Amino acid sequence: MSGRDDMYFPPPPPPVMPVLLNSIPQINPISACGFITVPVSVIPCGFQHPEQELFEATRLLWERERSEYPPEVLCYNHIQPILQDGPKCGLVALSMASTLTRQPLSVEQLFWKAVNRGFSHHGEMFSVDNMAALAAETLQDSCQQVEVLNRGLGHDVTYILGHLAHGAILLVPYDADANHAPCLRRGHKAHWAAVCGAVRLDSSAVYVVARQGKSRRLALWSYEELRLSNENLIELDPIRAADGRGYVLPHGGVAAGLRGRAILLHGLN
Repeated sequence: MSGRDDMYFPPPPPPVMPVLLNSIPQINPISACGFITVPVSVIPCGFQHPEQELFEATRLLWERERSEYPPEVLCYNHIQPILQDGPKCGLVALSMASTLTRQPLSVEQLFWKAVNRGFSHHGEMFSVDNMAALAAETLQDSCQQVEVLNRGLGHDVTYILGHLAHGAILLVPYDADANHAPCLRRGHKAHWAAVCGAVRLDSSAVYVVARQGKSRRLALWSYEELRLSNENLIELDPIRAADGRGYVLPHGGVAAGLRGRAILLHGLN
């Protein structure tokens, strides 16, 4: 495993180099870091074409951050938005990632598989290991590798962004604020997102392009804020813990199952 302490399901074949995305203004691949933009799917996304949606999201980021220069799209892989019903955010994130494959998985398919495997009672997924096992099983014919990252998003930023640039999708748990952006609430608002791209602002700040199940809108979040939120997943919300419904938690709870952990899906096809 090349000295890494991450878990792999199974080793991948050599990656296929994607073509350049050249139809959106202000895109400058970063040759020094080996970044190459990923082709945008032509699958319609609501009322917008995928390229229009990405352009609008980057424009709003530019206005919000009052940057001198427009954002650079480092890479982007269009996935379909899916809204969640109930506490199924992890299953929705996986279902959205599967829209890149020839056989997309419905949330219901994933829900019953997760329940039958004992990974979930109500759609909740509080274990990265269980999510990875579910992904490996349901995407076995359309995903080259399911990789579990155990050392936090900040341990090897270049590694993660490099694989995003080659078409990988990052499934990441984090704390969601009222606007669904990353926040720090000790895991009380634990949520899942599918990261499908990256944007650079002002030559240094990196933002991820993400989808999550409570909105159809494409989100752009600070990579650093997402990292901190992911590493802040410590405990189950006390209100949820006392609601009497019962949830599947790994040994060690939310901290053991989610904190500082994420999943890379390589070679979806």
